Amino acid sequence: MKLSGFLMGGLLGMAATVYLSRKRPGAVSWAANAVTDMCSSVARKSMNKIISKDLKEEAAAFAPKPSDDTAGKSEAAWAQIETIVNSDPSVKKEAEKIKAESSSLAH
Repeated sequence: MKLSGFLMGGLLGMAATVYLSRKRPGAVSWAANAVTDMCSSVARKSMNKIISKDLKEEAAAFAPKPSDDTAGKSEAAWAQIETIVNSDPSVKKEAEKIKAESSSLAH
């Protein structure tokens, strides 16, 4: 685009704005507010996308990676918990009470 075309468009736009502001004073302020709201909305949405994308990438980078022996560790942990519960009769009684209460709540 030539500079003269750009300047001519700017002058026509200014003339149209002056004409409209004299005929309908509220129309120019309404149009200015509409353009401002639209630009703000676009900027806000863009920033939200950028921020959420960065946060997702960062969270994925710091998330613990699952290992192949997770199931084995879990079974060993439950076996250790069961051994601890079975070693003390009062703890075992309390665990059975909790199990019974949770079973009755589930049904």
